Amino acid sequence: MTLSNTETINWKLVSTSTQANIDPETFKRRMLLDQDPRWLMTFVVDDDKQLARFILEQSGMIIASATFFVHPSALRIAISDWTLFSMSVKRYTLFAEIWFDQTVDSDKSLYLLALFNQLRKELSINEVIFLQSVGSDSALSNMLARKSLLNTSYHILNYGEPYKHRYIDFNSDYNHYLSQLSSSTRSDLKRTQKRFVSAVNGQYKTICYQSPEEVGAFLDAAMTVSALTYQYQLLGAGLRDRNILENRFLTTAKLGWFHSYVLFVDQKPVAFQVGHLYQQCYYAQEIGYDPDWAKLQVGIFLHTEIISSLLATPDLVKRFDFGNDDNTHKQRLSNAEATERYIYLIPRHWRNDLFVATMKATNQLSTSIGRLLNKYGLRKRVRQLLWKLGVMK
Repeated sequence: MTLSNTETINWKLVSTSTQANIDPETFKRRMLLDQDPRWLMTFVVDDDKQLARFILEQSGMIIASATFFVHPSALRIAISDWTLFSMSVKRYTLFAEIWFDQTVDSDKSLYLLALFNQLRKELSINEVIFLQSVGSDSALSNMLARKSLLNTSYHILNYGEPYKHRYIDFNSDYNHYLSQLSSSTRSDLKRTQKRFVSAVNGQYKTICYQSPEEVGAFLDAAMTVSALTYQYQLLGAGLRDRNILENRFLTTAKLGWFHSYVLFVDQKPVAFQVGHLYQQCYYAQEIGYDPDWAKLQVGIFLHTEIISSLLATPDLVKRFDFGNDDNTHKQRLSNAEATERYIYLIPRHWRNDLFVATMKATNQLSTSIGRLLNKYGLRKRVRQLLWKLGVMK
């Protein structure tokens, strides 16, 4: 594979400054939510954020698309959650693998190589590419694993350990889904449902919010719960900026994707799930619950309510996507998985060479410390301490 093989391949940068600039016909074809620039456009909320969308055309038809979210970020030299040093960069983030039309059945490596070589000519030394959700057996992963010409242009840096991306693939009804889980998980789910219903004397309801008119009511309830969570109070996460969230969800509701839930007990919200239903896949994006209800596992109870609700309409959903982060609950509740990882492409330059060498060394140490903290259940306590000390942000 040489540069000469890619010279006739030209990815075109197209405008995505507004939703109106995006051709909706292209996105009637099969793709992931994170590959659709109409979704990614909702994250462009400040002047320092934008999309860079590259398309590949053949006979006047788009056969491939890569939409990068361009935003300020930083490369960190860190040990576990303790940042030792950081370097400001502009990051080109690709949330999902590059989309190819199903008609493209040839080797995609040349197309991918052409894109990243083209990008390298445009990037400064302060700009980096961050690839999320790179599947272990994907064309992109295979191309990056080879000693290709990209190695002379970029440092290819694995960021963190490979992780399991968990899913539920639905083939039938709710009972069929339960039958695919382990007997202990089925028993735990039934016990959780029974305990919760008994504890609240049946005085609960789960509401699904979908229309633009319902976005405000969802945020009223969900943000009330989110403000009580550990993630919100100690990690700076959760549902925070109402204007940004409202604009995003109004956009997705108008597109017919918004599909979020709140669990109420006696009219009081106790748990929520932000999610979107896109091309028969439900994307579970953020969940939160009132810590006062933790013993009753209201997050798990809400999950069972959501699955039951989704499967009540035939052919509405074929897959449930738990998102990138993995945990024990996702392992137990899923029936499918994919191994993925995060990868940085950092332009070669003497300054970046030095920084990357240091990152690699500290990443190895950080991984070892992280495993040790997880083994003894100390990671959460350490994160809380570092947050209070102002070391972690």
